[in-house]
Amino acid sequence: MKHAKPLFTVLAIVSIVIFSSCKKTSTTVDPVPAASGAFTFKVDGGATITVDSANAAIYNRIGFGRFIDVYAFKGGAQILEFHFAPTTGVKDAATTLLSYLTKTPLNSYDSQSGSLNLITCDTVTNKLIGDFNFVGKSFNSNEIKTITEGHMVVTKIIKY
Repeated sequence: MKHAKPLFTVLAIVSIVIFSSCKKTSTTVDPVPAASGAFTFKVDGGATITVDSANAAIYNRIGFGRFIDVYAFKGGAQILEFHFAPTTGVKDAATTLLSYLTKTPLNSYDSQSGSLNLITCDTVTNKLIGDFNFVGKSFNSNEIKTITEGHMVVTKIIKY
């Protein structure tokens, strides 16, 4: 036991010398960039609207294959809804359902023309990025809403 104290002291001194003489080399690795931008759009050329939250659901539709539904919310109300095949590229809004929804009065403006350009469709890391614009016709009347400068960023995808 008499030799344990001096041995511990020597080991402590050697450890301090070794660790203080080590030089840490650091290399900075840039992380994979996150989805850039916000989920935004304009209605009839007005001010830019930024959604509060958005999510998507991917599912199999019997006889049709896989589909993605995107839901965007503002002030607690759903304001956009998209339905499309989960593949990148330009989708014709006349054959892909893009809808602008209003709460007061309750109405849905479904796409008649326009496009959705899905730039990123990664269902493994839960990321959808795309640009959109469309002309929507009211479900209740012949009223038209023009949606422009749309940019979609979704980072939450529920898989069914």
